[in-house]
Amino acid sequence: MGTICSLALSGCLSFEPEDTTETGSAGDAGTRTATSASETPTAIDTPTATETPVRNSVSIESAWEQTFSSEKDFHVDSGVLYTPFRGDAGEPQGIRAVATESGETRWTSDLGTSPNILYATTAIGHLYLTADETLFAVDTETGSVATAMELGDTRGAPAVVGDTLVVGTTFEDENTLYGLDPATLEERWRVGHRLDLGDDRYAPSGFDGAVSAGGLAVSAYRNGRLSAYDPVTGDERWVTEFTTAGPKYGPYADGAGGVVAVDSERRVVASLDSETGETEWEFDFQTRTGELPPVARPTFVDGTAFLGVERHLLAFDVETGKRRWHVSIDEQVTDGRIAVTDDTVWTVTGAGTLQGYARDSGDPHYHDSDPPMTGDLVGDGNDLLVSSRSSLGRFTISEAN
Repeated sequence: MGTICSLALSGCLSFEPEDTTETGSAGDAGTRTATSASETPTAIDTPTATETPVRNSVSIESAWEQTFSSEKDFHVDSGVLYTPFRGDAGEPQGIRAVATESGETRWTSDLGTSPNILYATTAIGHLYLTADETLFAVDTETGSVATAMELGDTRGAPAVVGDTLVVGTTFEDENTLYGLDPATLEERWRVGHRLDLGDDRYAPSGFDGAVSAGGLAVSAYRNGRLSAYDPVTGDERWVTEFTTAGPKYGPYADGAGGVVAVDSERRVVASLDSETGETEWEFDFQTRTGELPPVARPTFVDGTAFLGVERHLLAFDVETGKRRWHVSIDEQVTDGRIAVTDDTVWTVTGAGTLQGYARDSGDPHYHDSDPPMTGDLVGDGNDLLVSSRSSLGRFTISEAN
């Protein structure tokens, strides 16, 4: 086993020691603590609301904003943001494409339905998404529906691996992982999934998403297994005991050829070798109540993973799992995404506060709840793309005056 860390997530958190000793107080914006290799890791208390807030070292300014009925989730690729939109009965609803630089709407695609949560991927000139038990392939240039198929309920993002689209279903009985032709959506292979309860009893096991890693399709089902498949044949290459509690818990491709996921049964964050499924490193977290805390979807940049767990924001090396920094924040993270701009890591809390921390150290950069943020975040250079249920915008980050 590589790096083993220990987290106690009920107001305090402890890790394996680091090589340096540095402690900084961040008031409401967070606390960063590191211990030397010769010291025992110490608990890090969650800051209280009575502490003095730190002055923001960066400011945000709106570059553009669109106001329309939309959902909070979106997907960004190659300078285009894709977001669901809803209309009243009889009105168009579906997916909208917006240029990230200008905010200009490139096209709207009326699908006759709109996903409540956007599970999507882009590849081979198409946006693949599911809505109302239908899988759509939408042309990314025009917004026209290239093809569609009745798939059934699915609650995880599809993945294009090589020349195969991999997607799964979430029914009340046995579920299926499909390998499809991405151009026609014709079936190439399928694999059944269900949870073995013993004594010839089985339970449904919902699809939590798939990613492309190491040339394989790595998928998660709620049957206590994380599996990898040959994208051409559908043959299982490896399987490991691993339980995900929903699509926000992974799997995620870490950008270095591996896979990161959160095991909700064992309460660990783990990195798996994409070729073998073997655990490269893991660190555990526990709540005193036994409840599974919210997990903010990780973002991977230049070999560093940024992950939010309950009231904590973590930065760690994706190859070794070694912690680079950690902050305790004053509110729980949401299950949205961690955003990274040039110098700052951003998260939105359940109370609607936007918080930013230095990308290289975890020092506090920003803490404000006016206006309240309730949507998703993505970093784009030194700008933030932000969505809520009624608006979509781009904000430029600069040093505070």
